[in-house]
Amino acid sequence: MRARRWLVAVVAGAGLLTAACGGGNDGSTVPTSVGGAVVPDTAKIGIADLAFEPSTLTVASGETTITVTNSDTVTHTFTLDDGSVDETIDPGQSVDVIVNLSQTTGFHCSIHTSMTGTLQVA
Repeated sequence: MRARRWLVAVVAGAGLLTAACGGGNDGSTVPTSVGGAVVPDTAKIGIADLAFEPSTLTVASGETTITVTNSDTVTHTFTLDDGSVDETIDPGQSVDVIVNLSQTTGFHCSIHTSMTGTLQVA
């Protein structure tokens, strides 16, 4: 009888430990750790008042999805300086852009040339 109580206590404790530790995968993206810094696999850039925010974004080397949201009242583009990405974004719209980078690169709006930024690869 004593062994049975012990087994029940161990099983119950394991269940509590699993629940407390999150025991399952909730489907969320796990960030990448690069040189001790955590760099997410997905990122966001906003456009407002004819500017990108943030204007410098750190991304992991390799493939990253960036959601670009245009909160301005005019159309913009999200264009990598090397021309590999060129997305038009209408007012109030968002686009998911997949970039595959091995080095830091610039981006800009091809309509409003004063709008620039940098994707810094960690």
